[in-house]
Amino acid sequence: MHKTIIILAGGKSRRFHSFDKCFATLDNKLLMHHAIDTLSGPADEIIVAARDEQQGEQIRAKVPDRIILVFDSLKGLGPLAGFIAGLERASFAYSFVIGCDMPFVNERVVDWLFEIASTGYDAVVPRWENGMLEPLHAVYRKEPMLAAIKEAAKQGDAKISYVISQLKDVCFLPVNQIREIDPRLETFTNINTPEALKKNGNDFFIPAHIMKPNDYSYNSSNT
Repeated sequence: MHKTIIILAGGKSRRFHSFDKCFATLDNKLLMHHAIDTLSGPADEIIVAARDEQQGEQIRAKVPDRIILVFDSLKGLGPLAGFIAGLERASFAYSFVIGCDMPFVNERVVDWLFEIASTGYDAVVPRWENGMLEPLHAVYRKEPMLAAIKEAAKQGDAKISYVISQLKDVCFLPVNQIREIDPRLETFTNINTPEALKKNGNDFFIPAHIMKPNDYSYNSSNT
């Protein structure tokens, strides 16, 4: 199974004040580089979706040449603009989509999500016991996801929750099952504040369930 990795770098970084967190470093390495290094194993291609050409030029200077760079072409869609740009460029049927602020992503977890998706799902999205989803740590099938996003754009609804609800076959994977691979669930940890970066890199760990929810997570009653 061929695998595309899409890293969304175009977020507004509100909690980083005026600093673009895609250029923040942890252990002297860009947050994005942590994900790139980890996911280079399972990936057949890695795409980074930048906010615009200006940000893209800065990213291009910092990532390997093999990384494919795309730009958000639609405004007002939040992360969905990055989804569209990345998925339209993707060469393969399934893509793992992740935010640029998740440096502890687990390669084995990602491989497992792809494995589940390959059985015929339109998406495999981890779900916490409280119903919170991890849509920016999930695998999506290209064509159904693009169609759902474009329909959402027509309806004026830029929420990922709405898009996922339009997909026919979604596996909402209980997060506790992922503990078998990643007992502390570090794979879901995202770096949301400058204060987190001040911690010692080697000892750095903030459990995902006590951090502020990802900007794009949402509560779902779907089963």
